[in-house]
Amino acid sequence: MESNKQNGGGRGNDFLLEKRLRTEAPDLHRRVADCVTVLKQTLKSYETWFPFFTDHSVLHSMDVLEFCNRILGDQAEKLSPQECYVLIMSCYLHDIGMGISEKDYLFFRDQLDWPGWHAEHPERDEAQFIRDYHQDFSGFLIRKYADVLEIPDEDLVFAIVQVSRGHRKTDLLEPAAYPDLQVPDGVIRTAYLAAVLRLADEIDMGSDRNPELLFDLSGLTEQKDIDNFGVHESIRTVEVREDRIILHVLPKEPRFIPLVEEIAEKILKTLEYCRKTASDRSGLRIQQEKVEIKIIRTEEDPA
Repeated sequence: MESNKQNGGGRGNDFLLEKRLRTEAPDLHRRVADCVTVLKQTLKSYETWFPFFTDHSVLHSMDVLEFCNRILGDQAEKLSPQECYVLIMSCYLHDIGMGISEKDYLFFRDQLDWPGWHAEHPERDEAQFIRDYHQDFSGFLIRKYADVLEIPDEDLVFAIVQVSRGHRKTDLLEPAAYPDLQVPDGVIRTAYLAAVLRLADEIDMGSDRNPELLFDLSGLTEQKDIDNFGVHESIRTVEVREDRIILHVLPKEPRFIPLVEEIAEKILKTLEYCRKTASDRSGLRIQQEKVEIKIIRTEEDPA
């Protein structure tokens, strides 16, 4: 599938993880392909809870995977086939909790202290509770449906659960939660994989993620939601270069420029945290160091 994500060094990083997995672990590659077939419809169920939310379908998962490839660059060659499998699966599964069925939601919610959360936030509804804890709901669902997802052993289930959960909020520097798992063919560095996923998820915010064709924006009533979509529409593409991340911005209105600057600062903080996780918890690194905003003049002139 083509995307208008950009890569300053050409398209040499396309499908790095997928190609390595197909070559070095064809059985795991087949399992991924089978899983994606199942997830295409499953991931769309987030719309039941979040009809006006940013895209969390399989298209978002594919974009996050593409960003992982670009963030990794030559570091991808240092991953084991099992690490490639865990990261690819986590890209597809990290948001599965956003579309949790009502039956599974009722089963799992009290494990996340729904009564306590609701007592503290009486003005917020169950959809907001799911949004706040969707990384944990994703973990519950991955473990419950591991057989359906064809995840072949417990180490891989654990790794995919933790890396998927790690795309937000969790402490990636905690060794007990994010260990280096010794497996027969090497090691799975869960903290590093989660850091790459967290950064990739953070930067998937270009306007191609939220085209007006997919959403009836007239349903948005809160100014915060209207502003969020305006920011997404203003960020036309996100480019990952070897040393930096660039937001190409065509402001929908001048007032969105400072909002985009806030987003860039948020991305930078995530980048710094993920770089620290990589350096402190693995022998690998995240090479990007800076976040830039590039204002473009017209839709046809993204340079």
